[in-house]
Amino acid sequence: MAGVSRDCSLGDGVYFAPEDYIGLRQRVVIFLVDATVLLGVLFALVFFSLFFSEDYVDEESGKGLSWIWFACIWFYLTVIKASRLRTVGYWVTGARIITLRGTKPSVWRMTYRALLNFYSPLNLVYDLLWVGVDRDRQSLTDRFAGTCVVRKRAEPVGRAEIHYTYYTGMSFLYFYPCVVLPRETEELVEVELASST
Repeated sequence: MAGVSRDCSLGDGVYFAPEDYIGLRQRVVIFLVDATVLLGVLFALVFFSLFFSEDYVDEESGKGLSWIWFACIWFYLTVIKASRLRTVGYWVTGARIITLRGTKPSVWRMTYRALLNFYSPLNLVYDLLWVGVDRDRQSLTDRFAGTCVVRKRAEPVGRAEIHYTYYTGMSFLYFYPCVVLPRETEELVEVELASST
């Protein structure tokens, strides 16, 4: 009987020590700090718009202001967040974002991740709760986008194959790529997580 070949089409990814993944508390801090920064940008845009306009802000200039603010949100949450600069929330918590392969995410991947945050049925609370139960403390948004939030200076402790993983939660079936740890490493991680709780 012929053996069944393993599907290695997704390639290899990297994994980190459990303490190198950014957890729930830090995620909440990142969200609050970055939301504050973006609200500050909005207030600055409104202030300068009112300060430099001779009349009241009409509908056309209001639309233009909205587009500028959306462009600022996109730039901050995609280009800056994935760059070496990182967002203010990432600075405060000492975090960075990478792909499952350990590389810097592309602008397209970060745009997809941002769209998942804004337009998906996953609300913020549910997404953050997933961080608390996920083995690698990743949100569903990160899982679907193929990204991973880790400490800034974290180095991978190994490489393993990437496979699609299935999970069921709140009567939904989730299907996303995940770095599958070697069995002995997975057992060590489970022991470390059990001892830390």
